[in-house]
Amino acid sequence: MKKSHIIMLFLGLSYFNATAQTADEYYTKAKNLELLQDDKAAIKEYSKAIKKEPKFEKAYIARAAVENRLKKHNDALIDFNNAIAINPKSFKSYFLRAKTKTIVKDYAGAVKDLDKSIEHNDKYSSAYNERAQVKLLLSDREGACEDLNKAASLGFPYSFDFIENKCE
Repeated sequence: MKKSHIIMLFLGLSYFNATAQTADEYYTKAKNLELLQDDKAAIKEYSKAIKKEPKFEKAYIARAAVENRLKKHNDALIDFNNAIAINPKSFKSYFLRAKTKTIVKDYAGAVKDLDKSIEHNDKYSSAYNERAQVKLLLSDREGACEDLNKAASLGFPYSFDFIENKCE
């Protein structure tokens, strides 16, 4: 191979590497698109990040949040499932999937996810508060009040008013 061909090949590869975006760069671009309220374009960029790095848990979670805003709850659930498959101890993924399950009226599934969220982080007051709300939807007032009291003991700011109205 001629020296000029080798140089051209090297320059071509260098140019390709310089223009190829990383998963993090796609993720950052998606976050910026969210700030601009261009959710459909953000989903495309999150998808590129995931294609580049299939185990990019944070990108699945972020894309799911955007999908929820666009009322694509089934797509969001799939992304939360993928995030949990990547990191089964992620209390945040279980919590957010539970919120989505509540939206689609899968209350029993939401409680199970909130149980898992609490199992992985028993100091997460928002999970207790959310589980209380779902238990109220399931007519489990006693269980809801237990969770509201726990959320309040962990410093959740709105639990005290609710306890006064629902649990006394």
